Order: sequence, then C-alpha cells, then structure tokens
Amino acid sequence: MGSIVVSIQRTKTPGFVNASGMMFKILIGLMIAIPEASSRSYEEHEIKAAFLYSFAQFITWETRATTGQTAAQTAALTYCAVQEGPVVNALKELIAAKQTAGETRRYTLLADLSNIRQCHILFLGADNNKSESLQLRPEESVLTVGDSQGFVANGGIIEFRRQGARVQVHINLATARAQRIQISSKLLKLATIYNAPDEAKIDD
Repeated sequence: MGSIVVSIQRTKTPGFVNASGMMFKILIGLMIAIPEASSRSYEEHEIKAAFLYSFAQFITWETRATTGQTAAQTAALTYCAVQEGPVVNALKELIAAKQTAGETRRYTLLADLSNIRQCHILFLGADNNKSESLQLRPEESVLTVGDSQGFVANGGIIEFRRQGARVQVHINLATARAQRIQISSKLLKLATIYNAPDEAKIDD
C-alpha cells in the first residue's frame, strides 16, 4: 500500500501563493500516483487545503450523488468547519479561485454539528475537541477530515498526519462505509488504511 506524501515548506511564504496551480499539481499527483505531488514545497496548511479540495474528485456519497457520479460532478458541494484557521482560510481561497461553470462549491461555518447534514466534507482541525468521538448517523453521509492525533481512531474518516517534513493521509475505510461513502481506489492506493485492531483508540 502506498501513501500520499507532500513536502512541507520550512520557511513561510506570505499569503496563499498560486492557489489554483498548487491544487492542480497535488490533484494530478493523486491521480497518477506520484508520491511527491508538488514541484516545490508548500506550507502545511496549503497542502491540507489542496487535499481537502481535491478529495471530492475521489468520493461518492451514496445517499446524495447520482449513480456513477461524485458530488463534485453533480450539484453544489459544501465544505464545512466549526472553527476557522489557516487550513480553512486556504480552502476558502481555493474555492474562490477554482469556481467554474457547472461546478459550484461552497463553504459554511457551523455553530455546532446539529446542521451537519448540509455538509459533504467536514474539516475538524486540531484545535477542536479531539478526544470526543464522532458519532454520526449513516444517513448523514459526511466525509469527516481532521488533523488531530487519533482522529480516525475516534470515528473520523480521513486524518492528516505530519511525518517529518511531509503530510500523510490515513483513511478509516470502515467508518467511510458506515457513512455510505465510497472512496475511489485511486485514493485508497495512495493512502494508509487505518486498521482498528492494530491501533488503540486515543483519548487525551
């Protein structure tokens, strides 16, 4: 099993530089299975935002999308968060930069998770309560993504993990299936699949 890894820039670059081009390079890297998806190093929050944006191309929401299509190929796709930060701000810039005719993506800041059904992708950053397990109903069918330690062990579907100067993607396939979410084999081949018996649940 391969893994998605993208180098992190060690020195900060002011602003969100060339958002459209950066997302495209990472997306192409995912599709053709090149581990180093970027020709230059990007800041960590830029990489995570690009992954969040591009994940939609590899996901089918069974309870929402037309058969054979991802949500990104049908109606408006909604990204949500309950707290904003560098990753969410970079994602919002990507959404604004990549709007095209026939593909509408939106961002919504939630006060809490009571209205989660409107979301296709929910990002929960490390500043959120990472010790609280996610308990979503199957009919909600939300792709949950986080970057806190143990996110996939506590009920999340995709977790970003920092490994040295790289960002890796870990997927809880069992949780995705329970949420009636199909993940493309292209993405699964590049990610690390979480195996519950091999990793204890993290409560901190």
